[in-house]
Amino acid sequence: MNDGDFIELSFEMRAGQEKKLISTSKEDLAKQENIFDDKKKYKNAVIVIGTEGLFKEINDSFKQAEIGKEYEVVVPAKDAYGMRENKNIKVVPMREFQRNKINPEIGKEVNINNKVGKIITVTPGRVLIDYNHELAGKDLYYKYQIVKVIDDLAGKVNAIIDMDYSDSENFVVEIENDSIGIQIPEEAKFDVNWIDAKYKTVNDIRKYIPGKDIVVKEIYKKEEKSEEKTENAPVEKSEEKTEESKEKPKDNVKESQ
Repeated sequence: MNDGDFIELSFEMRAGQEKKLISTSKEDLAKQENIFDDKKKYKNAVIVIGTEGLFKEINDSFKQAEIGKEYEVVVPAKDAYGMRENKNIKVVPMREFQRNKINPEIGKEVNINNKVGKIITVTPGRVLIDYNHELAGKDLYYKYQIVKVIDDLAGKVNAIIDMDYSDSENFVVEIENDSIGIQIPEEAKFDVNWIDAKYKTVNDIRKYIPGKDIVVKEIYKKEEKSEEKTENAPVEKSEEKTEESKEKPKDNVKESQ
């Protein structure tokens, strides 16, 4: 396999000496190890080999992998999220929390001055924040099995939507000559996550499927108005007129006689 290939795989990622499960595509395993999130949709992941954000050790393993076989890759802490460093533990004055209207609590993740960290101690006048990544200093263990390689264009477009938006299930993808059409499902139209993902999706399609026009369709159908019958319905009026018209000819006959 090569950089740019689209693969579908099941996986699990663990961290540290205890090999604690931190992420997986398998719902049963997530429940078994108490990390299940009912807001998350568990399914096979789709990855583009060579894409940004992949650890080198894992990417290199993908290139040598065979469909259906299970592999485990170890990513050393220094090559994953780095080692823990004391310089990343900072003292922040309490007034910064007051200014940002944040109530400091031990263990709480906060964003102060555009830096995200976790509070480790709270004392009068100051707060100690750990800005090290939560997985810093821990080796990663990535186990995976490739299910298939995605070759068709529509499948690749759906794969990109899955990567950038997490769910392509109700998107309609049409490939016509040099054009890629994507019809947005009703539930995504007003989803802020899709609004953010749309531009990344378009850019990734341009990157991995070059030479195609991209048409994103959002159809807003007109509202159907229900018709209500009034008390004096047209049908009743027509019936009255019919009865009157039946009586009039009889009078005319009598007059002519």
